[in-house]
Amino acid sequence: MRITVKGLAKFMTSGAATQRKILRDFKFPDPEGGVQAAYYAEARRAIAEYHNSGNDPSVIAYEVETLGNKAYHASGRRRTRFEHNIRALQSYLENFGHANFRVLSTPSLALTHGNVVVSAIPDLYVRHQGRKKLIKLDLGTKAPDTKLVNIILQVIYDAALGDGSLQANDVIYLDVPRAKAYRGARIRTRLRTEIQAACQNIEALWPTIK
Repeated sequence: MRITVKGLAKFMTSGAATQRKILRDFKFPDPEGGVQAAYYAEARRAIAEYHNSGNDPSVIAYEVETLGNKAYHASGRRRTRFEHNIRALQSYLENFGHANFRVLSTPSLALTHGNVVVSAIPDLYVRHQGRKKLIKLDLGTKAPDTKLVNIILQVIYDAALGDGSLQANDVIYLDVPRAKAYRGARIRTRLRTEIQAACQNIEALWPTIK
């Protein structure tokens, strides 16, 4: 059974009914659903291309124009998704477009507890100021819960522990619309215990999700 790090964090910060819905969405995914990683796919790809180009703003401008044309010819949820990707790109360019990131090949990270595999793939893996950084992008309109952010940072850091060159503060959560950067912390024993317990709960609940 597989779940994303964002899905795990939402599971851990939600009530029982919402937890079951989260698991149902992962067990029976809706291709047109609102899972953020897929929802903002165009924006995430354009952000990586922007930094690969040496921060050429025309990369973002071209993607915004392309998405604008798609939005014009779309309707309903598809149109809204394109419009949100445009907003996300404009926010990123304004708030973090100055960062001199050299994009590296993204590692396929995961954290496993029992039969639960938590995908912890960063949105950007970069070299910045002489150090490697694992970056998770939040492009949503709603400000994230602090505990949710801490869970995501912890899981990504623990999944990357095999890389001895990484420190906890090399794992970064960028809240793009609100121009905030959160960094990981090494010593969170209680949170690690809570993450393990949540995975055990997911393993127990999974067969009951219909």
